[in-house]
Amino acid sequence: MIRRKKKQQQHVITVAITTATVIMARALISVDARIINITNTISSEKALIIIHCASADDDLGARAMNSGEVYSWHFEDNWRPFRDALFWCHLALEDKRLSFDAYVERPDRLGYAVLGYDVNETGVYGPDMFNMSRAYGLLHAWRQIRELH
Repeated sequence: MIRRKKKQQQHVITVAITTATVIMARALISVDARIINITNTISSEKALIIIHCASADDDLGARAMNSGEVYSWHFEDNWRPFRDALFWCHLALEDKRLSFDAYVERPDRLGYAVLGYDVNETGVYGPDMFNMSRAYGLLHAWRQIRELH
């Protein structure tokens, strides 16, 4: 009887330690963390892209990306009713421009934890967040900027 009681106490202690470990691990690893990666895949060494990304809360600033470089950032998607998380990016390549939504979180579907985009001579390629059946493809093509005379 004493051995049985001691084993029960050990089991309770083991369960308590396991539960505490799980709670601490969940606090350290956020399920709301999101990572965005944008890669300049233009083959020319002269292909300098100027990129500026922002959200309503965070302006990440403008930066230059050479061929082969990756622009990456992470954030916590703290979902709030009636307000979707949104990051958008504006890109410039010589006399061409494009804009796209790099991240849109909507409560009616699961969000991507990691999003990767490739920028090439045609435009921006990546996952279509609004059409889940189209996993990867051209999202936005470059637009030529015409000079005013």
